[in-house]
Amino acid sequence: MWPDPVRDCCQTGAVIDFASAGGDPAGRTLRLLELLAARPSWPASELAERLAVSTRTVRRDVARLQGLGYAVESRPGPGGHYALRPGVRMPPLTFQDDEVVALVVALRMVEGVLSGDAAHRALTKLSQVLPRRLSAVLDRAAAGSENADGARGEVDPTTLAVLLRAAGEDLVLRFAYRDRHGTVTRRRVETVRCLYARGHWYALAHDLDAGDWRVFRIDRMHEPALGGRGSGERQPAEDLATWLATDFGRHPDT
Repeated sequence: MWPDPVRDCCQTGAVIDFASAGGDPAGRTLRLLELLAARPSWPASELAERLAVSTRTVRRDVARLQGLGYAVESRPGPGGHYALRPGVRMPPLTFQDDEVVALVVALRMVEGVLSGDAAHRALTKLSQVLPRRLSAVLDRAAAGSENADGARGEVDPTTLAVLLRAAGEDLVLRFAYRDRHGTVTRRRVETVRCLYARGHWYALAHDLDAGDWRVFRIDRMHEPALGGRGSGERQPAEDLATWLATDFGRHPDT
């Protein structure tokens, strides 16, 4: 069997650079796979516009993906629609130039929030695994930028990871909390949501002992421990953004 770069890259989970894929059928097919994974359905005409080819070429590329085992479905609609069936094999990790720059910007922002050197280590690892051209894009963006906000942040990445798990899995969370006066109390909360606002990371949660919503500065939270499943039923307001913009509906617990 002749080598197939589309199949081989997808099976190995490689990081792909689509920059020169315009006239390359293999690269174009990978780009098509990335687009199909990005949203539930695409009109054939829009895929053709994104790929700078005809709708006929899109049909051929879709047929090639189907031949490789990807469950690309044709759906009814004017001009035809295509969709990648949920739950099937996903395409390889892919980045565009602007996405690489976005990663650098995000990691530079993280340097001012998290303690330690996790952001720097992440930049170094990304530079090592990206294709040469994208690695150069990342290195230029990293070399030409820095976080000039002064001291590194005080949020422990390990603590934030525990909170994010509590938020994602709807788990009860217990922790020690030091308020602005230095008083330490033990808290038991659920329905955690991690928020970045006003230069700090906060945890919005329902305090089970107080029976009300509270907002905690994450850099003042210590010894977080996960408990059992939360109720998953509460939320402070239908419009959370408005609730936050109006001082969380009350004075925050900071």
